[in-house]
Amino acid sequence: MKTIITEFVNFKVLETTTDEQLIRKADRFIDDFMKDQDGFVNAELVKSSEGDARCMIIRYESFEKVKAIVEKLPTSREFDEFKLLLIPGSIAVTFDPQLKKW
Repeated sequence: MKTIITEFVNFKVLETTTDEQLIRKADRFIDDFMKDQDGFVNAELVKSSEGDARCMIIRYESFEKVKAIVEKLPTSREFDEFKLLLIPGSIAVTFDPQLKKW
């Protein structure tokens, strides 16, 4: 069985960041950068029911492909633009292998 890797990117947005701004920059990051990367499966953005916490959930085909994508992130203008809407230092990232899918 192929093991899907799920990345959880938890972060907080600046007080001045609207949902529309965040979605627009996330769309650009996913559509113009991530979708072109080998191993990218899909992504979603979720919002805490209260406060400024958000989570981007990204799925990949394998951890080896995750490593290759992560190496390219520093050259991604789209990722840099997305990060401008976030509170510096609020980003927490984990990578977890999928156990089962229904």
